[in-house]
Amino acid sequence: MKNDFRSEPVKKLVVMGESNAFGMCASDPRNEWVQTCANLIRDFQDEPLEVLNNSIPANVISPISPGHAGLPEFGKPSGIERYEWDMIRHQPDIAVYAYGLNDSRCGHAADSFLNSLEQIVADTVRKTSALVVLASPYWNTQYDEELWNSLPAKPVWVEDFSIFTVTGRELVWSYVVGIRELAEKYGCLFVDLFSPIEGAGWLMDTAQCHYNDIGHRVIGQLVLNAIACNCSFIGKKSTRIAAEGGFDVPNTGGTNGMSRMIRGWHGR
Repeated sequence: MKNDFRSEPVKKLVVMGESNAFGMCASDPRNEWVQTCANLIRDFQDEPLEVLNNSIPANVISPISPGHAGLPEFGKPSGIERYEWDMIRHQPDIAVYAYGLNDSRCGHAADSFLNSLEQIVADTVRKTSALVVLASPYWNTQYDEELWNSLPAKPVWVEDFSIFTVTGRELVWSYVVGIRELAEKYGCLFVDLFSPIEGAGWLMDTAQCHYNDIGHRVIGQLVLNAIACNCSFIGKKSTRIAAEGGFDVPNTGGTNGMSRMIRGWHGR
């Protein structure tokens, strides 16, 4: 039996990250990946769930990130400057940190990025009873240098935020590996949001750094999958409903199936 990260229902979910976690470029608010994940949790537990999405567009992990100095005021303060206020004080049941996209796109050295993230994670583990979920950076068009250079026109944001145009896979992959190691070190749940999406440009918005509706849905589902496969609380409602309804082999399945197969199976 695998380790059960959480057996009790989730009453409060708090998320910190950047523009994708904020929900940017999802045309329907229900498709924002944070809301997608939250609504799926609501579907499969009886208790209500409060969600605090404390993500900030353009946010980076710390003031020493190369991209920090040129950020507009709405993109500040950085993650390490605000996690006490925007995460720990809320005492969440699940604390999600989704950082690395902007830092890798401005060339923030992996050791520096991971040191800041480790301080945030260690403090959150020590000062809360939350299940801490660490999401890797999402795949981005810039991480495929050939693909990025083949774009007929660069996204409009490039003119004002040229610091975020670092290309290539090596740096961001070191983030993915490092975040996975941090999760193991501190007993957190790791979610790989890079590998499953890598190369799927059709999931992205035209800005090439944000996700469209289906992209957000996929990300939210991936986060839910990691939680569901490692936390027993998510299975209790389904188990109860199956028992109360008497659902079993003879009376389930067959939706849109061939009628003779349904009769044959249910007639056993």
